[in-house]
Amino acid sequence: MESPGIELTDRQRWSVLARINASSVLSQIVQIGTITPLLSLSMERQGAEPARIGLVVSASWLAILLLYRVVPRLLVLLGLTRAVMISAVLTVASVLGMSLTHNPLMLFALNFVLGVGLILRWIASDTWIVLVAQRNERGRAIGVHETLMGLGIAVGPLLLSLLGVDNALPYYASAALAGASGALAWTLKDVAVAPGIPVEKRPLGVLGMIPLALCGAFIAGFSETSSVTFLASYGLAAGYLLATATLLVAAFGAGGTVLQLPIGWVADRSSYKVAQLLCGLVLVGGALLIALCQPYPWLAALAAFVWGGAIGGMNTLAVIEAGERVSEKQLSTAMTTIALFYTLGSITGPIVTGAAIGMLGDQGLIVSAGAAGTLFVIALALHPGSPTRQ
Repeated sequence: MESPGIELTDRQRWSVLARINASSVLSQIVQIGTITPLLSLSMERQGAEPARIGLVVSASWLAILLLYRVVPRLLVLLGLTRAVMISAVLTVASVLGMSLTHNPLMLFALNFVLGVGLILRWIASDTWIVLVAQRNERGRAIGVHETLMGLGIAVGPLLLSLLGVDNALPYYASAALAGASGALAWTLKDVAVAPGIPVEKRPLGVLGMIPLALCGAFIAGFSETSSVTFLASYGLAAGYLLATATLLVAAFGAGGTVLQLPIGWVADRSSYKVAQLLCGLVLVGGALLIALCQPYPWLAALAAFVWGGAIGGMNTLAVIEAGERVSEKQLSTAMTTIALFYTLGSITGPIVTGAAIGMLGDQGLIVSAGAAGTLFVIALALHPGSPTRQ
């Protein structure tokens, strides 16, 4: 990658980073935190089957899967500022379109367009932060960005609890937030940074080196997207008010943000393997706990908080494992593969979970995520390097 084309003072650099983060988190609130549960709740109230809801929600992740390999070259052609602004335009257009239709095919297409905006913003923002931050401060800069991404997932459901889901207001609010994201990116047009020309890689070449990390990333995407999609509906089915039901999703997202530092601390003090086993067990136990706490909304929200932390931690630990097991020359390939497996899980999760809800009723989410966690714990126990076999 190239270095920034202009010299920045420390104050200017952190001001630029703050605006990149602000632009990214505004988009995150819309693209993942708001639209995913909004589509799920609004389609459910219109009588759509859970499997159809899951298919529509998965459209944005399908866009990521199809475009992931070409986005780096698009960023070279467009530049980072223009890429984030185009992402904002696509997001605004898609959410306004969603406010005008209830047709599942149209919603699928519009959510696919939103996914194009999501992947452009995701890769552009990550790249932008690395280019602007100095080497000795990149860890802090990236850490702040990842924390804000988790916060974006938590804030979106709170927006729905304020505006409701039976009118166009949440779509208009989402369009306004996405527009603000694009405006912030426009203020950075004079910060001349450019990504380097990507080198051809083979992401699946590291499959045999970090199989548990990739399994963890897949299950993180599977469980996280399924939970964001169906957790509010699960609360409504339990008899919660809308505000309380969306609080479950907010608590889930907050746990995925706040608990990453303690999970990293466990990995540092013991090993990532122990932390992976802990997260897998919490994923299974948390599913059971949420079901048992269903009559008690605040206990269910607390369980969702811990559950979200464990699920988010599985992706965090995948990155940590790759950092320990993969050479520097293959590290970017490993990170690409982890993102690819997370995306595959995010596509599969809503579809499988929607089908499970259709067959098993309201507990389909709990059964689906719990089963995924159980499979991960078994894989971890059977792996030669597992802490249970040392």
